[in-house]
Amino acid sequence: MSLPAHGDDESAADAPFDEEDSASLPASGIAARLRQALQIQGVPPRQQAAWVARLCDISVSQARRKLQGAGWLFDEVLTLAQHHGLSLDDLAQDQHLTGGTSPAAPLEKGHVLLEGAATACQVQIGHLLAPRDQAHTALQAVRDGDHWLIGAPTALRRLHPQGPRYAVQRLMLTPTPPRAPLRVAVVDDDVMAAESLCDWFDDAGGQAQAFGSADALLGTGLQQFDAFVVDFILGAGQSSEALIRHLRSQRPQAPIVLLTGRLRDGTASEDSLTNLMRALKVMFFEKPVRPAVLTAALLNSLDRTGGGGA
Repeated sequence: MSLPAHGDDESAADAPFDEEDSASLPASGIAARLRQALQIQGVPPRQQAAWVARLCDISVSQARRKLQGAGWLFDEVLTLAQHHGLSLDDLAQDQHLTGGTSPAAPLEKGHVLLEGAATACQVQIGHLLAPRDQAHTALQAVRDGDHWLIGAPTALRRLHPQGPRYAVQRLMLTPTPPRAPLRVAVVDDDVMAAESLCDWFDDAGGQAQAFGSADALLGTGLQQFDAFVVDFILGAGQSSEALIRHLRSQRPQAPIVLLTGRLRDGTASEDSLTNLMRALKVMFFEKPVRPAVLTAALLNSLDRTGGGGA
């Protein structure tokens, strides 16, 4: 075997050892396995740094540090494995690098990307994917902080463009307890409008009840509702401010949404509306409201406060 010339390996024998800042993969065990493999293939120990430097297009001193235990880049390990016909898994047996490639690899915390949402799961990580294999692996994983992010290659590139990719051996979705139905009180002097909105909530799996006046709502138990949707202008052009203040005093954490279509004609006062929003922590939607967006706002508010909901 003829060795490529890349400087005198002995000339840098006393070069100080330090960790490479640019290394992205830990080197525990990799250097020892690589040195052993090179020696078996006829590369003497004193010439191994020059050999690695030439193949990986790095300096001899960098190669020596790597062979002594500094970090390796994935492409460097892949290049050496391919050139010498070595198994990438054999070289990268380190637990952090491979994620555990044996069938007994433990299940770890993860999030799998499903229809744009991240769903909690447990995942068993497989072998490290070479770049040429990543485009052809339908489901793969990348480390994201203290957990794994699992998804198709295109989705992972958008959310997490950097980092080694791994095959997925096993995936278990973590079941989450179902929510109780979202219970909503809808107050509007236009009873047909209130009932129409209630029908939408019911069709979406919630439980809604329509009220034509503030007194009708106050005659029931407020604790039976998770959230309140109130038309800002009720009968005879009166604002619902008194009702909102009472609801907030009785239900400090419940989401309250104000609806109105009367800002343009001046019937509803924008100043009064914004004052209520700031003082009583209520949300506002202008009619005609999109029920799906309204529901999402209610659920988000319940999630933040730890309340119940559908």
